[in-house]
Amino acid sequence: MKTISIKQLHAETGRWVRAAKKETFIVTDRGEHVATLKPHVPAAKPLAVFSLKSRGFRPKVAVDSTIYISEDRNGR
Repeated sequence: MKTISIKQLHAETGRWVRAAKKETFIVTDRGEHVATLKPHVPAAKPLAVFSLKSRGFRPKVAVDSTIYISEDRNGR
């Protein structure tokens, strides 16, 4: 890993950021390690928690659903 000073980073930020696409740099401030510039690794695309197929098929019913809810509540 290459080490650069914070002064170098400040003077040529664009150059160092573009160079960090390929390799990792340690940024120092008066000899002390303060930061790391490293290539960005995109995160994996998250999987859908629920897919439409896993929810199951619900047929369309011409009856108001409140009837079923009321019956269920009365049965308790």
